[in-house]
Amino acid sequence: MNFKDSILKGLAISTVVLTAASCSDDYLETSPTSYLEEDAVTETMQNDPSQVQAYVTGAYLNFYCGGDYWTSHDDFGLPAIKLATDLFCEDIAYHRDATWFCYDYQLDNRQGNYRRVRSAWNQLYQVIDNANTIITMLKPEEGEEPSSTSAKIMLGEAYSLRAYCYFWLINLWQHPYSEGTDQLGVPLKTETEYRQERVTVGEIYTQILSDISTGYGYLEGEGFHNSKIGLSEYAAAAIYANILMFTGDYSNAASYAKIAAESASLNSESEMLSGFNSLSMSEVIWGYNVTSETTGYYASFFSHVDPYMIGYGGNVGYRKLVASNLYDQIADDDVRKQWFGYNEDYNILEVSYAYEESYNMTQYLQNKYRDAYITGTGDPFTSAIIYFRSGEQYFVAAEAYYLAGNESSAREMLNTVMSTRIPGYSFTGSGSALYDEICLQKRIETWMEGSRYLDAKRRGETIDRSTSTNHAADLTSFDAITFSAHDYRMIYHIPTTEMENNPSITDEDDND
Repeated sequence: MNFKDSILKGLAISTVVLTAASCSDDYLETSPTSYLEEDAVTETMQNDPSQVQAYVTGAYLNFYCGGDYWTSHDDFGLPAIKLATDLFCEDIAYHRDATWFCYDYQLDNRQGNYRRVRSAWNQLYQVIDNANTIITMLKPEEGEEPSSTSAKIMLGEAYSLRAYCYFWLINLWQHPYSEGTDQLGVPLKTETEYRQERVTVGEIYTQILSDISTGYGYLEGEGFHNSKIGLSEYAAAAIYANILMFTGDYSNAASYAKIAAESASLNSESEMLSGFNSLSMSEVIWGYNVTSETTGYYASFFSHVDPYMIGYGGNVGYRKLVASNLYDQIADDDVRKQWFGYNEDYNILEVSYAYEESYNMTQYLQNKYRDAYITGTGDPFTSAIIYFRSGEQYFVAAEAYYLAGNESSAREMLNTVMSTRIPGYSFTGSGSALYDEICLQKRIETWMEGSRYLDAKRRGETIDRSTSTNHAADLTSFDAITFSAHDYRMIYHIPTTEMENNPSITDEDDND
C-alpha cells in the first residue's frame, strides 16, 4: 500500500470511529455531576483519587479534538480555534481564498448557525464540564487539604483548564475587558452553580481569576509532573500571565510570565527549524501528544498548514502563507527567516507549487510547522500539538514589564530571547521604539501559534492587510482589508442551538 492510500484508509477508519463517538450538543447541562452518581463521587474521593485521572485524560482529549469531534475537517479543537483566529488578522495570507478556513479569513464565519461557532462553544464548555466533574470529585472540605499529592495536582489542572476555557470563551464572544466590564459575556457554569444568562465580562473575569489563582496554587512546586502533557505550574503561570495582561495587572503578569519563561531552556537553532511537531523541543511547556489512535488525519492542524504534506495545506493546495509585510521585517540573519521559503529537501512527496510559482509567492511558503512524517520522526499526522512554550513567554514578560513601567527588565527579557534568534542581538532603545520592537518580534516569534488575535484585541490595534502583496485579491468584497481589532466581526454570535434551548438568552441578548 502506498503512502496516499494508507492516509485515505486511515481517514476512513477514523471517520467511522469519531462519528460513533460524537456527543450531544447539550453541553450546558444544569447538573455539574451528571457524569457520576453522588455516592460514586464520594466513594472515589475517599477511597481512590487516582481513578479520577481518566477524567483528566478525557479533558485533555476534548481540549485537543474539539467540540464536534472532527465531524468536519476544520474542527480539531483548540488548534483549530487558534488557526481560525490567527486568520482573522494580518500575518497569515490565504491568497487562494477557498475551502476550509477561508470564511474565517474573510471575517464571515461568525453566525450562530455556523459550524465554527457551534464547535468552539461546544468544545470549551465540554472541557469546563470535565473540569467541574473533576473538582466535584476531589474538592476538599473548606479548610482542609486535598487527600493526596495526585489529587492536588488534578485539582490544579482542572481549575486551570476551566480558567483557560472561560478566557477563550469571553474573548471569542465579547470585546476585551478594557472595553467595559458590564458587557454581556457568556453563561457561567461551575461545580456549584449554573447561570444560564450572559453573565457580564467582569463577573466572568472574577471567576477566571479565582480559578487560575486556585489552580496555580495547587500546582505550584510540582514542576513538570507529567512530561509536559499535564498542565503544570509553568503552563498555569503562562495562562495566568495572559489573563492579567487583559485585566491590566501588568506587574503580576510580568512575574508569572517570567516564571513560565524561565521554566525551560530556549531552543537551539536546529530545534527552531525542527518542524514544531514534538514535545521534546526544549521550549515546550505544555502540549498534547497525538497518536495514530487520536489523530484526525485530514482533520488536523498539520494537515491544514504543512505545505509539504498530503493534507489541505500541502498536496490539496490551500496554503497558509506568511504575509509579505511581516516577512520583509524579519532580519536576514534571524533564524526565524528560515521558517519561510520553499525548501526542496522537505518536499519528499513531490508536491506541486505551480500556483505559488505563477504568483511569485514561493518565498512565503511556511516551513515552521512540518508534519512528523516529513521530518522522519513519526507516522502521518501524529505531530504533537504545542500549546505553550517558554520562548513566547519571554515576549509576554517583556511587554508586561514595559507596560508596568520597568523598561530595563523589558529590554532584558527581549534581549535574552532574541539573542538566540539573531546572533549578537542587543536592543538598547526605549519608549515607543522598545514597545514596538517587543510587539513586532512577538508577532514573528508566535506566527501561526494563535496569539495574534488576542494581542490585537487586547491592544485595540488596527488590522491592516493592505501593506502585504499576497493577501487574497478579492478581499474587498468582504471589506476585510483594514479594520479594528474591536470590529463587530471579531466576535461570534451565540450558537443557534444554545439560543433555541436556553430561555435565558434572547435574540436581543445576541451580539451584533
